[in-house]
Amino acid sequence: MSERSQEELLSVMVEPPGTDADEFEIEQRFDKAIYESSKIDVIDHVGHEDFKYVWLNSKDDIQFTSIKRQAIFAEQILDKIVEVYDFRFPVNISLENQYEIDDFYEFLEFLEYNNTIFLSYVWKILKPGNLLKLDVEKYCEKNPKKIIGEVEEQVDVHPQPDLIKTFLTSCYKEAFINWFIQKTKRNLFNIQVEIIT
Repeated sequence: MSERSQEELLSVMVEPPGTDADEFEIEQRFDKAIYESSKIDVIDHVGHEDFKYVWLNSKDDIQFTSIKRQAIFAEQILDKIVEVYDFRFPVNISLENQYEIDDFYEFLEFLEYNNTIFLSYVWKILKPGNLLKLDVEKYCEKNPKKIIGEVEEQVDVHPQPDLIKTFLTSCYKEAFINWFIQKTKRNLFNIQVEIIT
């Protein structure tokens, strides 16, 4: 838990002097504090190696709150994605019900860590040899068109949910290649295992 999320947790939980909150109000305040604290932690970790750990530890605090709060969280994450990955959806995405918000969570997990299988599909066709011995960054910087072409092909061969498909096919080249490099390097061993099995 970051210092910022701890401050948020404490500020929402501290009862102002002279107030006489009933049990329901205290519970509401506590739920809001947990949500706000978890939201800050997750947003602050977008693009970081420990995102998966933070997200899995905070997910329930966010998912088991109102649709309105979850939509606010998703909008703030989308702003952070623009900042970190330089990607903005070409159209506004709807976050009006739990189904749409769950689709957004699936996209977020793919963007951050649940992408090994898809990346292995792409690398398997690229056939650069032993991925563990490859200078991934150099290879990707020399072959961006080939990579993007193969990504588009794999989206057709292995259909993806709409938000993931939109990201894979509409992120501009430089930003996408940066993401592709970062996630490949982070999951190198697991991708290599997927390729050979």
